Amino acid sequence: MTTLLSQNEFPALASDSPLLHTWVIPAKNGTIRIRLRNGSAGFLLAHFIMWFAETIQPVIGGTLDDWGWSAMRAIRGTIGTVSNHCSGTAVDLNAQQHPLGKRGTFRAWQYAKIRARLLLYAGCIRSGIDYQNRADEMHHEINRPLDACERRARRLASSPRGKRILHANPGQRAVIFS
Repeated sequence: MTTLLSQNEFPALASDSPLLHTWVIPAKNGTIRIRLRNGSAGFLLAHFIMWFAETIQPVIGGTLDDWGWSAMRAIRGTIGTVSNHCSGTAVDLNAQQHPLGKRGTFRAWQYAKIRARLLLYAGCIRSGIDYQNRADEMHHEINRPLDACERRARRLASSPRGKRILHANPGQRAVIFS
């Protein structure tokens, strides 16, 4: 049986997969819960989400417009290319403020800060703010293989945000450091 891979070549996951984890992200402006892949890939996205919520704009509120894992589906506008959301390796944040196909939804300082922050992840995360063909400014995804994510996650686990995330998700430390 062939394993279906998402665009970034992580295996697509069923809704009951043990590789999915609902990450508790204790941002200073409120707790966020988003279902992502467990281990280092999910940790890196959770780390980015926490920073985004505390630095760029809050991710909490009365509108459910933030999501990670989603059921099996192709990337909108493609035939047969499975979305990284299906592998739990992508997240959309504040989708109503940053609708698909629209550019210029952030201020100049926010773009600059997001791009600068992505350097911390050493290419493991890329943002839809820089997509060339179709704007997807809400979207952020894992962009490197698992071994690169593991190396970066181990380095960030001891950062202040990393410690807060692992404290709120105690079982994930063992997955990252296995």
